Amino acid sequence: MMEVNKKKLESLFYKIKYNFKNIIFCVNALTHSSYDSKNYKTNYQRLEFLGDRVLGLIISEAVFKRFKNEEEGKLSKRFSDLVSKKTLIEVSKEIELQNTINTSKEYIDKIKITDSMLADSLEALIGAIYIDSNFEEVKKVVLNLWSKKLSSQEKPPVDAKSFLQEWCLSKKKKIPVYKILEKSGPDHKPTFLVELRIENFQKVQGEGSTKKKAEIDAAQKIIEKIK
Repeated sequence: MMEVNKKKLESLFYKIKYNFKNIIFCVNALTHSSYDSKNYKTNYQRLEFLGDRVLGLIISEAVFKRFKNEEEGKLSKRFSDLVSKKTLIEVSKEIELQNTINTSKEYIDKIKITDSMLADSLEALIGAIYIDSNFEEVKKVVLNLWSKKLSSQEKPPVDAKSFLQEWCLSKKKKIPVYKILEKSGPDHKPTFLVELRIENFQKVQGEGSTKKKAEIDAAQKIIEKIK
């Protein structure tokens, strides 16, 4: 097992209110695929796959119980916002996850920790807590980390794609056009790269584990520029 900074891990455990029984699960969740060591080849990709599903179940249950009189469409909007890449990044930064991710020396010296790495590692951390404990324990952690997000969602949010389309119509612009540029990665964990173009206005790229997530990521980037 690689050397770990115990002080940084203790700080993380304090912020997430969870102490790992098997520290290897935690280290795996915090190790990017760029990290290369003769003695350590595991990274967070498998745990990210698991954590994505665990997070989805916890949040879907939470909105289902919290908003008892809402129809499926409104619940879906709440869910999509709460598990979005944007929310994952915000939660990651609140617990300063960037201080604990293991990467190659190139990342440390030049590239730095990206937002995508933060989101992926947080999902992996959730997966790691689940296999280190059980569903009830990981649910406590997630609901604590997401408590402010859940409390502040007074109304179902308008998803980024719908908001952008309505904005274009209000400004008499042509509706946004999404185009898949690339699909990479293994079949069980693909990454889609999508280009979003608004004629005579903006062009950005977004990425995600599904075509829809990549489109939403691109739409959110343009919305940030508009605001």
